[in-house]
Amino acid sequence: MRVEHPFSRRRSTEFRRKTWGNMFGGMLREARLERGRSVEEAAQAASIEVSEWEAVEAGQVPKTWPEVCRMTDALGVDRVGAAGLVMFCHEAWH
Repeated sequence: MRVEHPFSRRRSTEFRRKTWGNMFGGMLREARLERGRSVEEAAQAASIEVSEWEAVEAGQVPKTWPEVCRMTDALGVDRVGAAGLVMFCHEAWH
């Protein structure tokens, strides 16, 4: 049986990815709430399932730039703002 050190590189990477994914999702949630939109309204405007929107808000980042753009477009966030958010939380994709 292999025992992994609690501070191993793999665990550290997973922790960073999860932490920044939660940050990205939290910032998207705040933008949605500031605009007075429900999850259902935002998901419909982005042409995605409600469960997909909820997953992103829970920390599972979109896999592609077009997915990010659909979500941020649904909230009226311009591409510069979307790019800034992705750059800020880039560790979520590494």
